[in-house]
Amino acid sequence: MTQSTSSLSFMNTQNGALAACTTSWDDGYPLDRRVAELLAKYDLTGTFYIPMKSPRQVMTGREIRQLSELFEVGAHTIHHVVLTSASNQEAEVEIRESKKRLEDLTGRFCETFCFPKGRFRRSHLEMLCRAGFGCARTVELLSTRFPIRRAGIYLIPTTVQAAPIARRVLARNCAKRLAWRNVVNVILHTRSRNWTQTAHAMLQDVARRGGVFHLWGHSWEVEEQQQWPQLESVLREMQHLRTRMPCVANSKLSSISAASVPCELQTE
Repeated sequence: MTQSTSSLSFMNTQNGALAACTTSWDDGYPLDRRVAELLAKYDLTGTFYIPMKSPRQVMTGREIRQLSELFEVGAHTIHHVVLTSASNQEAEVEIRESKKRLEDLTGRFCETFCFPKGRFRRSHLEMLCRAGFGCARTVELLSTRFPIRRAGIYLIPTTVQAAPIARRVLARNCAKRLAWRNVVNVILHTRSRNWTQTAHAMLQDVARRGGVFHLWGHSWEVEEQQQWPQLESVLREMQHLRTRMPCVANSKLSSISAASVPCELQTE
């Protein structure tokens, strides 16, 4: 699967709503290559958010360039810095230089950013704008809405993380954002820690009602928790539904104008 998926149109569900799916993978761990192979196997795509350095091993420059030929590569700071723990000056450098270094390395425009550990302030959105980013992925879970624009940046939520997560953690993630629609999804779709059951249920929900199904994770975590068979089962289901909800890179989601997406799919 190549980045040509960006030319695909979003599909209409039976009720006329737009539907799509996407995937994203954080930290640039070498096993991201295995994730990429699975995505290609099922004719899917995704966005890989890669820091230049990290406490964990990061792919080599050559591996990142090869990955960028087939998939979207997004920035994840230079040193995997949690922006809310950094000074404004440090955060600005981490944001600006992460984009520049990835573009110099891959020779491709870097449009999207991912906040390490999902933590950010409004001032960081302004920094992203100044650096030339158009969108940023968060760690908001159990969302099926399209990105919304805040401080000049499209914020991209997620639906399911490829890892077992306690229901109380999911509920807390939704409640602290006052994302009440997501809380409803906790009630309806997370009766166990089996994340694949949640993923399959929410995939079917998006295919029927519209919105975005966004699967994300860390390849190192998939390996540590031995979730490769479970991941493959979800990717297989995503492939089966591609005629109803095409799979696109993260940045493609924000390219749809607000006028094209029903209001109920834009906001909480």
